[in-house]
Amino acid sequence: MSVRPMPVASHLIEVRLRPEFADAEGAAALQLLQAQGLTSIKEARVSRLYRIQGPITANQVQQAAKDLLCDPVTQEHRVVAPVPAPLNGMNFWRVEVWLKPTVTDPVGETVRTAIADMGLPRPDSARCAFVYRLAGRAGKPALEKAVTRCLANPLIHDAVVSEAHP
Repeated sequence: MSVRPMPVASHLIEVRLRPEFADAEGAAALQLLQAQGLTSIKEARVSRLYRIQGPITANQVQQAAKDLLCDPVTQEHRVVAPVPAPLNGMNFWRVEVWLKPTVTDPVGETVRTAIADMGLPRPDSARCAFVYRLAGRAGKPALEKAVTRCLANPLIHDAVVSEAHP
């Protein structure tokens, strides 16, 4: 008789500013990208992405997102499926910038502790990433090069560039 380990639940929560609020981080990212020659990028919005793994249910993740990770006045949240977004002809891009697994994630550790302090099951791990949603035509190689020059440090970050829906 063999015992199979239980799969670890993994949840992704994206927290972003509501559209009616100015995104200063997005404006700064836009300036940096345009300074790298990507003048066709016309808009950038920044959000946070949290990967929560461990013995926590979808309802508990929703509760943590609503009560802990999101300011209901200025932000909105959603639990996202870890599946590729539909493509849209190189007009919209999604860039995820994660700390490498070997780099300590202090925000993730704080989130992990705070979830337990809420009385919810303590996650096995929590990681935080920046997500840049970009609007404008660009080639993927040029965008990847610009991202590694101004939005991510390749020594400590993994950056994933993908086409996305708006």
